[in-house]
Amino acid sequence: MADQERNFRSQYYDKVGFRSVEEKKSIESLLKEQPMRHEKLVQFCTHFGLPALYRIYVWKILLGILPLNQTCQDFVWFHRQEQVKELERAAILLCPDCINGPQEYKILIMKLLEKGNLPLQRKHLASEKRNKNFMAIVKTVNSLVSSEADLFWISTRFYSHINSLHSSFSQFPEYTMQCLIREDKSQKLYQHLCKHQVVTALPLEAWFHQCFASVLPETSVERIWDRMICSLGHILIFVAVAIFLVLRRPLMTMQSSKEIVNFLKQIPEDCGDRIVNEALTLFQESGRTWQVKEDSPISFAGDSGRHSVKALTESGRHGRSHKTVIS
Repeated sequence: MADQERNFRSQYYDKVGFRSVEEKKSIESLLKEQPMRHEKLVQFCTHFGLPALYRIYVWKILLGILPLNQTCQDFVWFHRQEQVKELERAAILLCPDCINGPQEYKILIMKLLEKGNLPLQRKHLASEKRNKNFMAIVKTVNSLVSSEADLFWISTRFYSHINSLHSSFSQFPEYTMQCLIREDKSQKLYQHLCKHQVVTALPLEAWFHQCFASVLPETSVERIWDRMICSLGHILIFVAVAIFLVLRRPLMTMQSSKEIVNFLKQIPEDCGDRIVNEALTLFQESGRTWQVKEDSPISFAGDSGRHSVKALTESGRHGRSHKTVIS
């Protein structure tokens, strides 16, 4: 009876445009449990995302920065803050130039110190691909938090979490195109992108490894990160597809790879929420049936999952229309 009553309330709030009311009550109920249950928080984030009021707090719990037991959270957080202060002192002592540099560079130095990986030669440190990816994430997190302790711990733990999902990222560009084939009913957008070899020209690898930190507005990408923290890495595929679908009209008017790539590198800020809404819709419709373990190769129904980007490009160039269903 309680479940039926809750379902009725959910449907009512959704109809009148106050869905967040029920979600807020649900997350508050979960946070009152003693101790909190990790799997319930993950389930909530997977289905609804987090209210902004509780986002940073829940992120810290799910990323293991704070314990599930509230009685010892203050104690743990005090020592986390002290550790950040000591790392900052060491970073300034060993790398004085980080004081006047961007905040994300100082956090990078602190991260390397904490891991014991700070190299003696640091001339090209910021230009290394993995460090660029990390600093892009730090820059986004910096706009969402108010303290350096939050910035350091969320950035470093989130980046480590992403690294655990990297095994399938190299295949994501291919599956992005396969998903686009399914969603682009007329195939015109797909063929247009293939004609100008957009997939190989775009920095898709950086998009996925940075979780769109350098692509979408911070206030939009945080809703994607709610799912990323729950190890739903494949949602990034739907974000990429949503970018193409939402920006379909201007993309179809562009007649060169350079023009398309330059446009997609600077996505209009007012399109951020539309893209994320579309991505979440695709995720809800298709992602729930995605049979992928994040630490294993992705497979598609009736397909070995080994199509190359080149093969997809060739099929689009010659106008062949085929559909691949994600299972």
